[in-house]
Amino acid sequence: MQKLAIILFSTLSLSCFSQKNKAAFSGELLYNIEKLSPADSTPSKMLIYAKDSLLKVINFSSILGKQEMIKHLRLNRSYVLVSTTRGNFAIKNDLNTDKDTVETYTFKKKFGRTKIAGIRAKRILVTLTGIEKKFIFYYHPKINAKYGSAYQNLPGLLLEYYVVNENGLIKYTLENIKHSDVPLGIFMIPTDYKKVSLEEFIQEVSAQ
Repeated sequence: MQKLAIILFSTLSLSCFSQKNKAAFSGELLYNIEKLSPADSTPSKMLIYAKDSLLKVINFSSILGKQEMIKHLRLNRSYVLVSTTRGNFAIKNDLNTDKDTVETYTFKKKFGRTKIAGIRAKRILVTLTGIEKKFIFYYHPKINAKYGSAYQNLPGLLLEYYVVNENGLIKYTLENIKHSDVPLGIFMIPTDYKKVSLEEFIQEVSAQ
């Protein structure tokens, strides 16, 4: 169970580095997820709801099923929602401890543009610390990167990118973007969920 909890955090982990001169976004972002190595053809999706400094990220994973995170950027706090046979829990995470810093990757802007999900995207060359291979990412400069799921120090919202973690090499591609006034209730923790730290969660589910 402890291993499962750690995987949940690594899969849903988001950071909160803000950027100046970027427009606030309210709406929905739907990404297609491809597991490239080891290959997994089972479809996976990530849905992000955004409203100013509030985010809700829902992953539909072939490995872990449905996973949800609610993130409060201004409070530097997030909650992973987990339903178990011992009850429902909202596991608190202090975003100040996230590892998405300029030390984990570097980037260079590159010439060339394309369209992804109908949005103009610019190219960027990203080098991940400890990985020899370099990756081409695509981003939209008019929306803050904080509304995405990773690489918060890049110059805009990522539309196509790669993540390397304990699950392998994973590619994310934006399928659809919808500008809308998302209801505030979507970002609320359900009343039947108990707020706990990761350590308290492990104790709760491990108790005899």
